[in-house]
Amino acid sequence: MIDFLPSNSLIQLLTAFTAIGTSILLWKFRKAIEVRFLILLEIFVAIWAFCYALEFGTTVLEEKVRYSQMSYLGIAFIPLTYFFFTTSYSQKFRLVNKRSILITLLIPIITLILVFTNDKHGLIWKDYTLDSSANMLYYKHGIWFWFFDIYAFTLIAWGIFNLVSSISNFTSFYKKQIRILIVASLIPVIANLMYIFNINPVPGFDWTTVSFVLTGLIIAFGIFRFKIFELIPVAREKLLNTMNEGVLVINRNGIIEEANPALIQTFGLNEKTCIHSNFVQTFEQFPEIIKLLQSDDDRFTDFEMQRNKQSFYYQIRITSLHNQLGKLSGKLMVLSDVSSIRRTKNQLTKKNNLLKEQNRRNEKLIDDLDAYAHTLAHDLKNPLSVIFSSSDIILAAAEEGDMETIKEFSAVIKESSAKTISVTNELLKMATAGHEDVETAPIEMEQVYTAALAQITDNILDYKASIEVENSWINAQAYAPWIEEIWINLLSNAMKYGGVPPQIKVGCELNGQGMVKYWVKDNGDGIPKDQHINVFRKHTRLQPDKAGGYGLGLSIVKRIIEKLGGKVGVESSGEKGGGSLFYFKLPAVRVEALHEAR
Repeated sequence: MIDFLPSNSLIQLLTAFTAIGTSILLWKFRKAIEVRFLILLEIFVAIWAFCYALEFGTTVLEEKVRYSQMSYLGIAFIPLTYFFFTTSYSQKFRLVNKRSILITLLIPIITLILVFTNDKHGLIWKDYTLDSSANMLYYKHGIWFWFFDIYAFTLIAWGIFNLVSSISNFTSFYKKQIRILIVASLIPVIANLMYIFNINPVPGFDWTTVSFVLTGLIIAFGIFRFKIFELIPVAREKLLNTMNEGVLVINRNGIIEEANPALIQTFGLNEKTCIHSNFVQTFEQFPEIIKLLQSDDDRFTDFEMQRNKQSFYYQIRITSLHNQLGKLSGKLMVLSDVSSIRRTKNQLTKKNNLLKEQNRRNEKLIDDLDAYAHTLAHDLKNPLSVIFSSSDIILAAAEEGDMETIKEFSAVIKESSAKTISVTNELLKMATAGHEDVETAPIEMEQVYTAALAQITDNILDYKASIEVENSWINAQAYAPWIEEIWINLLSNAMKYGGVPPQIKVGCELNGQGMVKYWVKDNGDGIPKDQHINVFRKHTRLQPDKAGGYGLGLSIVKRIIEKLGGKVGVESSGEKGGGSLFYFKLPAVRVEALHEAR
């Protein structure tokens, strides 16, 4: 039972309260893993000091032993927490994982078991005696005590080595922080050595806990003077958390040391497990990222990702990180989202292409206007002149009552008017085919062909032409009125430029890739191969002596078919009597689609 509080107890209580105060001071920086270990360290020191205060506050041997056993609830874990604090602070996170923590916990747990069962084996204390005059308990330590002491000093020495070796990896500002931590770390070590080897101004009194008062004060001084833990990692973490760019840091062993929220969200990573994991396993669904990070060279490249059926575009910069000795220490990846820029660029590209297409159409329109002007100036001039002159003659003949002359020149006017109407119709067809949008549908080609044939019955009789359909009709996707005009044009040309009398063959066949080839073959002299390219150009008449056309017919055919997604062409050897085969291709139509269209 505690009857009074001697000076030794007061010193230990002050130590405990100082350790707790240090923990409270550090709590605001608890997001950093190294600070969490330091808080645990101070808590274990407080437990040790408080139990030590109770031990000095009682004069009963059994109570002293019990409080001494309870102090190991703090003593057993102090070396471990100190080691992981220094390891984390020196950025050696590959050593801070569940496996290493569980392994290092084995000895503290065994020690606790042996402490509370010491009466049965004496592995911690072989014997202990109470000096009543000084109220001091003296221990004769067992073998496990010395084993645990070696374990504790090994971890502490390793921790100090971590701090010393990390000096070269930090800037001069952070070197001051590390030096403060090294000094603070050495004080409890020296105090514990004084106790173990009995180099002690107060025999039996363990100054280790008291030394932590000074350690806590030094760390507190470092916090306020040099901002320990305020810039590493608190301000840094705030910066990374608010960055729109994704940031990834891996060490030279491929372990992820840092990944900010932007990067975690971009790749859909697990925030709790990705830190301190191997980047190859973390990014196994992104082989391109793994390849970039495994490359020896720094990279700056584009990266595309599909997410929620939408494309996202990023720019990735990979930079090698080196310590002050020039050795590779890891890699930094910065990921910038450029999706909005890329989409804007794509939209601008589309608009640019549309403008180019519009310019092309405008150029074609200008070309057409030139063609119209040329046709009106040349092809309409003569018929209109004839009509004008014939009108004067008819008026003069009417005054004289010359009916024969009136009839003769009325026929001339009629013929010239017909030519004028023909030219006008061809111009209208070309203009319509070039600028009018129509909706295509399945058509029955036999019906369209029959309708076209009916319109040129007189021509067939005049030319005494024979027309033969060689096979069954295949239906197509097109616009019936335009296709009817095409049949009229091709059949009329076949009669004009064919043999005497014209022998014309018509047919169709599937031509692959879902297209139907329709053709008209005549028995004329044919067209030389070097002139095939000119056949479908405006104002081109290869045999002007045979027909009085105006050179627009086949150019209209070409424009119409291309408008409908097809193609035109000519096949001819150019040999006399070999004839020519003009064809056009259109998308084929299924029988079911034709029935649906009806």
